Amino acid sequence: MIPDYFSHSANEDWDENERHRPYWKQVFAHFSALEGMELEYFGADDAAHEFKLDDIIFKVLEDPDDGYRSHLGVIEYGSQSNSIFFRTSLGKVRIEVYDGEKRGDSWGSEACQGYRLVDVNDGHIWLEFGTDNMDDYYPYFVFRHMPKDVQGTS
Repeated sequence: MIPDYFSHSANEDWDENERHRPYWKQVFAHFSALEGMELEYFGADDAAHEFKLDDIIFKVLEDPDDGYRSHLGVIEYGSQSNSIFFRTSLGKVRIEVYDGEKRGDSWGSEACQGYRLVDVNDGHIWLEFGTDNMDDYYPYFVFRHMPKDVQGTS
């Protein structure tokens, strides 16, 4: 099962009460049910933090925390969006988890966790979203769409 990296860690002050927690748990249950499935990927909108799998549009919300820090908030889904996606699939993907990867970015970040959409044919990572710099005083939300190059290789 896909680990739940958002419903338990959403900032208590985000909605000023816990009335939305049952909703967060429900949308996570739906998202985690996609684990292991091959889904058609129709692209992502970096600015809106949205992506489309099959006929479902997912919106990844950032929990702004205190304004200096941010985290992966909630992953909502539906069929309506102002984003523009491809009409034909870019490929089949599966949802994978990443956690604690030591990649050492320009800030020296080593602890991150979230989700990736990985091409089932060639392993290309189309999209990753989650919280980076987890073990630091200033963690931050990430939503990275990584299209393939012109030749179709990663």
